[in-house]
Amino acid sequence: VILMASLFIKTFSYLKKMIVAPFCAYCKRFDEADAVLCQPCVERINLVVSHEIEVTKTKRMRVLAVGRYEDPLRALILAKSSSQRIANVQLGKLLWRMSNVSNIPFDYIVPIPLHWTRYAWRGYNQAQEIARVIAHESHKPMLNLLKRTKRTPYLTYYAADARQEKMKEVFVVRNNADMRGKHLLLVDDVMTTGATLKEAARELWKAKPASITAVVVARVTR
Repeated sequence: VILMASLFIKTFSYLKKMIVAPFCAYCKRFDEADAVLCQPCVERINLVVSHEIEVTKTKRMRVLAVGRYEDPLRALILAKSSSQRIANVQLGKLLWRMSNVSNIPFDYIVPIPLHWTRYAWRGYNQAQEIARVIAHESHKPMLNLLKRTKRTPYLTYYAADARQEKMKEVFVVRNNADMRGKHLLLVDDVMTTGATLKEAARELWKAKPASITAVVVARVTR
């Protein structure tokens, strides 16, 4: 029993070292700095400035992002499911370190939800996993404030207007939550046209927060 316990501890220790070993998450190059991406890969990221989108005629929302939706960010976002949970943590760390989110005042972190059927099929919500990392780094609570009431099709091949139409009334605020005076941070993995973020923010405004800022890992630029 003692021998088996010792073997288990050694195996666990080895696997732990493999998981947290200082290798670049994209090119797998050893990196003594223990960063998510090595410096050459960081330099490959095309950074983007913050972007504003119109939520309603009277409300606008600032969207922060690390960079453009292209490698190496795209490769991490599209990682195979077997390694996606680790990649999600790495994406969250990148978002915290390389966007301006740490300098923004917020009280709660709100991930974009998946429809329950898609969550059951996939087994995780990428936005939620990324939001958990931000919650850990910022010491602020994550709230699953939104519920997705409709399952939408994948929107990859839809034009901007069609995407917005498909996203209408997809979200509801859970339990009629009152966020009066609170600053909310809305989290997703990728922004393409902004349709998902707009609809989520439009619903969140019903909770009367003081402000809503969105943050994504990557933004599609045209």
